[in-house]
Amino acid sequence: MERTDTKKTNQTSEDLVTETLRSAILDGEFQRGDRIVQEDWAKRLQVSRMPIREALKRLEFEGLVKNEPRRGAIVYPISINDIEEIYTLRSMNESIAVEKALPYLEESDFEEMDAILTEMETMPLTGETFDHYSSLNQLFHKKLMEKCPWKRVLHNTEILRNHYLAIKSPMILTRYTDKAKMEHRQILAAARSGETTLLKKMVEYHIERNKIDLIQNINL
Repeated sequence: MERTDTKKTNQTSEDLVTETLRSAILDGEFQRGDRIVQEDWAKRLQVSRMPIREALKRLEFEGLVKNEPRRGAIVYPISINDIEEIYTLRSMNESIAVEKALPYLEESDFEEMDAILTEMETMPLTGETFDHYSSLNQLFHKKLMEKCPWKRVLHNTEILRNHYLAIKSPMILTRYTDKAKMEHRQILAAARSGETTLLKKMVEYHIERNKIDLIQNINL
């Protein structure tokens, strides 16, 4: 994989190295149990070993690598069990978060979410726009839940939604984009109606459908 020109992005070198290594793992460049040699990747990406070490810490937190004594960073690609766990926890936490946030949502919040969805729906999806599309997707869900007064639940949702699977799933599931857009509209409509049970069901369905599609499409 070629080095990314840092002048073209606001990302740090750690961000770029993390994305490169994560993509290599998810794309099957590594097999389970392979060792990531820091010196080799530092040369390959033309960076010092520091961003490599920081990237490996991030990937260890995500569960893609494990630092083993005398061996270093060992690759453990995402598994079906990982996806099941992450998305089950997401469904539980986000369902509670939207329930608790709903009484505090105002018309201005609905208008902002509507504007976010409109931008997502009218945006041409290309390699250059997917990062922005993904950030809008994150913003929509954040706006839906951010007024949840249960701070521990909200904290858990933020951790899970910041997991790379949640952030990158729109890019992995490009052929399901129209379905996701429709579900977002249904979620917003349920929130606007004030029907808590319907809103929770729509959020749970959206996350469950995303989980099933990921399991069927990710390179495991």
